[in-house]
Amino acid sequence: MKKTNPILNEEYRHSASRGNDFIDSPSLWLMRNYFQLRSETNYSMTMGNASEHAAHVGLTAPGAIDVKKVAYDTFSQMAEDLLRADQGEIPKQLDKVGDIAQNFTNVLIKIQQDQKLLHYNKKYIVKVAGLKHKITYVPDFEFEDIVVDTKATMAFPTDPYKTKLGHIRQASLYGALMNKRTALLYATDKKVGLFEIPPHIVDLQSDFMFDVFKKIEKNNKLFKNAKEFIDYTVLNTDGYKWDVETRKLANRYWS
Repeated sequence: MKKTNPILNEEYRHSASRGNDFIDSPSLWLMRNYFQLRSETNYSMTMGNASEHAAHVGLTAPGAIDVKKVAYDTFSQMAEDLLRADQGEIPKQLDKVGDIAQNFTNVLIKIQQDQKLLHYNKKYIVKVAGLKHKITYVPDFEFEDIVVDTKATMAFPTDPYKTKLGHIRQASLYGALMNKRTALLYATDKKVGLFEIPPHIVDLQSDFMFDVFKKIEKNNKLFKNAKEFIDYTVLNTDGYKWDVETRKLANRYWS
């Protein structure tokens, strides 16, 4: 792709994940949003998607549902190509996905006893004052009074406010945009915990994200095209978000 076009096109939408990418590494943000590169699907991503889906089935399907089996089957279908490439070797995420889904379901059912589940993975696109580009967001489980974002993990976080700040920003953005309580639901195969984010943290972190979005738009004005952005931005390919192919292409663009 040519480097002579403006960084943002008219169809660009802000989001929590894009804002977090920009915070972590502006160079990664450019690779994903200008060059349109996406990280390869891996077992951890599949574990999160499959366990979340199974929990939703457990909440909404009539009659008794084997949530663990739904999660296992969904994982196997989503990761069919990866599993085939691994020639029968069973990843640890597949062994754990059923228990994670069950842990999600147990907590979500308790919430549902008090209030109705309104939407699951509903996409919103909203205009916010002070921003040229709209914001898009897709909360996991939207109840009448609270939004719950699920996080399947192999290692339970003892303090998300210190180790999972990107998650806190994401959930806070949802809470601010929807004017609802917001919480993160973490689960391993053995442990589960619901972390509701206090209102003052929601205000603080959502304001921070809005400011990040403004800076992204300001960069679009400062640099007339992607080439100028690259010339004045340090390439930083550290971190788990960079896969081999994205790192390889980035090194080529920045060379």
